[in-house]
Amino acid sequence: MTAAPRILCIEDNPMNWRLVQRLLSQAGYEMHWAEDGLKGCDMALALKPALILLDINLPGLSGFEVATKLRQNASMDATLIVALTAKTMRSDRETALVTGCDGFIPKPIDPFLFVGQVEAYLGGQRDHLEQGREGAALRQFSQQVVEHLEAQLKEAQEGNRKLLAAQSELEQRSHHLSRLLSLSKEIIPIVNDGDILLRVLGQLREELRLDRLRAYRVHASGTYFEGWEITAGSCSETPVLAMVHPLVAWATGLADGAVLTGNDLRQSGPWEQGIDLGLWSPRAQAMMLPLRSRSGDEHLWGFLAADRSDQPFLPFETELAALHAGILQVSLENARLIAHLADTSRALGTSYEGLESAYEALKEAQRALGAQNQKTALGTLFMSMAQRLQAPVGVLKQESAALTLFMDRPEIPEPGDKVECQRSMHQICEAVSQMDGLVRSLLRRAGQGEARSPEWIHLHDLLSQELELLRAEGTLPDALSVELNFQAPRDLLFGVYSDFAEVLGHLIGHAAQGQATRVALRTWGGNSHFRIEVEDDGEPIEAALLDTAFEPFPDLRPDASATGRKPGPGLPSCGQLMRAYGGAVQILPGERGSLVRISLPME
Repeated sequence: MTAAPRILCIEDNPMNWRLVQRLLSQAGYEMHWAEDGLKGCDMALALKPALILLDINLPGLSGFEVATKLRQNASMDATLIVALTAKTMRSDRETALVTGCDGFIPKPIDPFLFVGQVEAYLGGQRDHLEQGREGAALRQFSQQVVEHLEAQLKEAQEGNRKLLAAQSELEQRSHHLSRLLSLSKEIIPIVNDGDILLRVLGQLREELRLDRLRAYRVHASGTYFEGWEITAGSCSETPVLAMVHPLVAWATGLADGAVLTGNDLRQSGPWEQGIDLGLWSPRAQAMMLPLRSRSGDEHLWGFLAADRSDQPFLPFETELAALHAGILQVSLENARLIAHLADTSRALGTSYEGLESAYEALKEAQRALGAQNQKTALGTLFMSMAQRLQAPVGVLKQESAALTLFMDRPEIPEPGDKVECQRSMHQICEAVSQMDGLVRSLLRRAGQGEARSPEWIHLHDLLSQELELLRAEGTLPDALSVELNFQAPRDLLFGVYSDFAEVLGHLIGHAAQGQATRVALRTWGGNSHFRIEVEDDGEPIEAALLDTAFEPFPDLRPDASATGRKPGPGLPSCGQLMRAYGGAVQILPGERGSLVRISLPME
């Protein structure tokens, strides 16, 4: 079977190529395409097609130059080259023939005649120059080559000019970025806000040749914006801006990363307000750069306002201003963090000394109380609590020492160090909270706290603290495990601390007397009610006794002598105390043991 003739179309217009491809593919030809002259030459030498359809107006090498280049290669002697172009003047046809083309098909091609025209050239048809026209055609081709070379030279010169301009801009950017990198290293040990502002914004003012430059940020209180004006060698405070100021509201609504300059800023609503505030001059080239919070909530952290009288701000200058603003924001936040950590470290050191003194005084008080027979039980409780305080005191010593090491470092903490600082701070806060709750509970038990005065009580804290005291005084045996599951969304209630401490003591006493091995203490509820459940796995209680568990004087009832487990003797007191708060108490039987539930209104 004879292979289909191979045709290469060198054409930069895809639409023209698709038309040629569709017509000739349907006629049985093998079609190939190159979109420029250089690629067309390479494909022609590789494919050795029977026919090349050559567009004249090609990017890079023109069609005339492609034909000349291919005709200089002996391996292409058997390949036909037919010009396919919209240039239909006689001189263009002659130039195509003198450069090596065998024929000429004008554009736009006629779909009804095109296949026949191609087959005619493949069948032997050739176009020839008229006698004596070869010299004129060569001169025409030479002129076109010169014009093409001149155009390419101009294009190369323009490209070189742009390249030099880009190189100059890159060198300028490199210089600015080098200074910015040096600045970021220099301000690491600085913790004073004024010094940071002067170093960072002073360099920005110098780099961009600014006439005036102001910076604003949200005050630590979150109620207003504090501002500074940067001049040559000095940083002075400016009048504050209220959070509801129109310019602040406008800046808050700007897109993240937006930097307004020139006419965009001049045509904005707050332009006149910025003039009134002294942020920029009416005839100056101004710039407004908002800064978003880095905490993820997208609120406005602050902004920079600047102007100069000579030239508009270039894109790379606004990028440079944004980089300086970012370094300023990070440096101020890190300085505030370092100062806060230093203050916290000093406060923790003072607190630790006070806690250690209190701990020693507590042990001394225990020894004094132990010598008094009438307070032997309380002395034992103090000793047990002193032993329980040793663990949080040890945590304070260890974590305070670790935190001090971080505070002594002059550089900004690494992310891993920050996490370690936060972990130490969390451990210290947990230990302080634990010791504070235990000491206050202990003072209430000793009669030195305001246990019988109404106050706002966090019931979850009360339950945890009183369980520790019950464990210390022996009401809650060490062998009896307690599972805590606090799920109530609200636990703040106004009442008397000793009332709830007494109720918890009665509930634990009821659970412990049934030979239980496990007690589950749960809280749950909604926004209007708080529920406490104490469930034990001890011996079961007779149903008849459950009905009278909250009646007073249980020992005087006829069934008081019944065998088996009885409800705790303190449950009637629980019922009376909870009714005073508008609550209710009930006891439910379980597969093993019992469940006591208390429901309290939170309103």
